[in-house]
Amino acid sequence: MAATVMRAPRPPQTMVTMLGLNRSSFRIAVTMVMVVYVAVGLLLPDLHQPPLEQTVAIAGSVGLAVALWLTARGDEDPIRLTPTVVAVLLGAASAAAVWWSLPAGPGNWVRPGAPFVAYAIAVILVAVRGRIVWAWIGLVLTSATAVVAMTMWGWGSGTAAQVAVRMLVSLVPVILVMAFVRPLLTFSRVLDRREIAAVEAEAAQAGTAQQRRRQLADLNDDVRPILEKVAAGEEISVAEAARAHLLEYALRDGVRGAGWMSPQVGDAVNRARRRGVEVRVFDDRTATCARQFDVDVLRAELVAVLDDTADGAVTARLLPRGRDAVAVIAVNQENRVHRSYCRVAGSGHAQWEDENGGAASM
Repeated sequence: MAATVMRAPRPPQTMVTMLGLNRSSFRIAVTMVMVVYVAVGLLLPDLHQPPLEQTVAIAGSVGLAVALWLTARGDEDPIRLTPTVVAVLLGAASAAAVWWSLPAGPGNWVRPGAPFVAYAIAVILVAVRGRIVWAWIGLVLTSATAVVAMTMWGWGSGTAAQVAVRMLVSLVPVILVMAFVRPLLTFSRVLDRREIAAVEAEAAQAGTAQQRRRQLADLNDDVRPILEKVAAGEEISVAEAARAHLLEYALRDGVRGAGWMSPQVGDAVNRARRRGVEVRVFDDRTATCARQFDVDVLRAELVAVLDDTADGAVTARLLPRGRDAVAVIAVNQENRVHRSYCRVAGSGHAQWEDENGGAASM
């Protein structure tokens, strides 16, 4: 008997989802940054650049778009290192390339800052998504580009300084805020998880109490007539005595083999005991180390074994952590014992095998 052990998927809870960075509206806004960047470049007067400078400017604009795309994509938190490194280095090189392609002069004091506005957004996203160190690196690269433009490309100190200052004013507050805010957001997520766990525990306790009240009511309905007969001195029939024994066994099963018990298992156990089969169920797990697997798979196997056993004894155990199997069912008939083990493979499949390693069949 083979079955797949399924675990309930958990919805992703990342900083990206908390800050809304995975929304379509946010990514549309990032796309509009490049649209506006290109539109402004087309509306400004033509600089009549040579072919090489035009090619470099176009390549730099594409590089800026790629840097923005890398920092806005995905839901990882923090953002993976590879796209971070590529975005910071490619974005800095692309902004510098666009600046280099512009002719130096006082009439172009606005144009050098335009690519760095787009780059600033990419670096801000890097900081927001958890790569604070690489955001500082982006700021350093911008300052270095300004120095190179002033000393080697012929740009005046006023133009170079305004680019560096603009990046400084834009990035430093965001980087500092995220350096303090991200730990607080992480802590709030921990509190949320604890609150959810507390609510789940409270609901489980309430459900357990309700189930126990229902079980006590059922037990009262079954036991009261027998106890009233005993108190009245009346004779108890064989069927009533058998019923009392089954009730006693059921109470024991619910205590020492709770993990096995379900309405289907309880019915199968009663049918087997009525045929004279001795049935023992044990749950040897602890609450702190109980393994996560689909117990219904194990219960179905136990029901099948009980229905196929005409006499003898059946012992079923749920095993604690550290064993190579999660459960074992032993059938003792005519001084012969047949054991079946349930093991969960790394792929998540639960497989019943007999004690010799073959597929279990009862």
